[in-house]
Amino acid sequence: MRKTPYVNLTLAGLILLMTCGCSPVFSKRPVGQKPAKIVARDWEGNWVASDGGSLKLKVVDADKGVLKLFWLDDDEKGNPVMKTADVELRESGEWLFASTKAEDKGQTRGFAWGRIKNEDRQIILWLPDDKIFKRLVKDGVFPGKLDGDDLILDELKAQHLKIVTSGERGVLFEWDKPAVFVKVGN
Repeated sequence: MRKTPYVNLTLAGLILLMTCGCSPVFSKRPVGQKPAKIVARDWEGNWVASDGGSLKLKVVDADKGVLKLFWLDDDEKGNPVMKTADVELRESGEWLFASTKAEDKGQTRGFAWGRIKNEDRQIILWLPDDKIFKRLVKDGVFPGKLDGDDLILDELKAQHLKIVTSGERGVLFEWDKPAVFVKVGN
């Protein structure tokens, strides 16, 4: 399994594929039934991960659940460079999903996404389990296709999101390996 640079992207790729040694699960569209209405003070600020990584979030549109994510990364020569990404928060029932455009060598791969929860000054992000999603696409449960090692889901409709949030097909996320960010400062 290869390390992916994508997590520094959805919460920086959602922070998403940050520590994931898996193959990413992308979606052609942001995941969730409708934009989440959020409270800026709950999301804005500086956040630190247990691995020492940090990022800053700024609310762009609270009524549409749009965030701007900022973080430092290294360029090809190892010099620090500021990176940014737009993150869309969408909801399905009680669940909140974060999605961000994922690009690889200038090509859009779709959206990197995951389940996200923000409470008690912590953001917890769970990535989709690529092995389970690949099997469910192969079985016709979800629409999508393989692109190399990556899985690209077609638009997830209400019936697909119900499967994701209900647990009827088991846990579809890397539940035991979430990315956790703690808010620092006010």
